[in-house]
Amino acid sequence: MSTFEKTFNVLQDTGLNWSVEKKPLVSEDGLPTESYGIFRNDNNAWLGTAGERYTPYQNSQLVERMVELTDTAGIPITKGGSLQGGKKIYLQAELDQERVGNSNIKRFITAMNSHDGSTSIAFGVANKVIVCSNGFYRTLKEMKSKHRHTRNAESSIDVSISQLQNAIREEFNLIQTYKAFDATQITDEAVDRTIRAMFSVSLDAPSDSISTRKSNQLKSFSDSLVTEINTHGKTLWSLFNAVTRYTNHVAAPSDEDAKNTYLMVGGGYKLSNTGYNEILKMVDDNALEELLSVNS
Repeated sequence: MSTFEKTFNVLQDTGLNWSVEKKPLVSEDGLPTESYGIFRNDNNAWLGTAGERYTPYQNSQLVERMVELTDTAGIPITKGGSLQGGKKIYLQAELDQERVGNSNIKRFITAMNSHDGSTSIAFGVANKVIVCSNGFYRTLKEMKSKHRHTRNAESSIDVSISQLQNAIREEFNLIQTYKAFDATQITDEAVDRTIRAMFSVSLDAPSDSISTRKSNQLKSFSDSLVTEINTHGKTLWSLFNAVTRYTNHVAAPSDEDAKNTYLMVGGGYKLSNTGYNEILKMVDDNALEELLSVNS
């Protein structure tokens, strides 16, 4: 099958077979402005406002690059879609499953683009713990693989795609970090530090100093932690899964689009990464370094 055919199939399967157009915006009485609107060509929906230098990067461009990339790497594009009516779009190439503790993990490299001017083109990683269906998304900011919507974005994204192996390596390192979590016993201090980081409150705080909303959050998180400890044991891996269980199954909206937005780029993304970053501080550096070096 040709790249063109594969690109078309991915666009169709993911609901991304549409383009955007940048149009100048004018005032109510017809006066010109320095702003431009980004509109979908299939339904004329307004997606965002941008400046003169902004250049749309079409869905077909990103899909074609990802098709070329995944063909070379031997990994399939298995998921994709849009958020907020097309303001953001994403594609996911699936890696082989891994196992941490007693759980299988589905793993993805994610490419994301926005049509509302809010973010640059970027790569990230995503994975889902199958037994509890907890998803975690992490943008690889440290890779500096973001590319702005300018006239040279095309050539810039080419360089990024040629570095796919870097993204795969970072995803691999994330799995090794999970294994270090699983090898580290949970402590009361670890739980308290994670709760402080996520909710800005301590379990030891007087009950009359905690709002009802905050109290409900702590109760829900504690319930999530009990569930995960019963599933995975008394480890930091359970604590991290309590973080993602809370964001995925408690705090996330029920509407699918709103939930995906919350977890991939919104408040849930930030909260999950806050919890991850705090738990990472409690892993033995030597143990993690040994895992990374032995398995590299």
